[in-house]
Amino acid sequence: MTSVYSDVLQAVVQLLADAGVTAVIGALPPNNGFSVAYASGGTDETYLNKNTRASMSVVFNGKNQNQQTLAQAMDRAHGALTRTKQYPMAPAFQITDIRTVNAPNYLGREENSQWLYGSSLEVTFFYRGD
Repeated sequence: MTSVYSDVLQAVVQLLADAGVTAVIGALPPNNGFSVAYASGGTDETYLNKNTRASMSVVFNGKNQNQQTLAQAMDRAHGALTRTKQYPMAPAFQITDIRTVNAPNYLGREENSQWLYGSSLEVTFFYRGD
């Protein structure tokens, strides 16, 4: 059984794929690729029926040998995630908002000439109780 946080993260991966960005789950992206991982999360509000409004911080990282290609792809991905009006819904959750906390920014350059960029998002979702 997976946790709701893992399920929400998988939904973010699918949103990225819908925007043309293939991301793996994990902190470090592959060469010429992208990754997502959740860094923290928790309950924002709890209701009488034990449904909650929750949020989680997601890091979105990328690597590419072309800095401009990387920066543009991450910028497009952030735009797609934060400007959509229809977020995923599942039996246990419904994403209600995704916002950029830290825009894509330069983190470094590896010895193999891969540029590394990082960013973070906050995913807010409705978590249905039993």
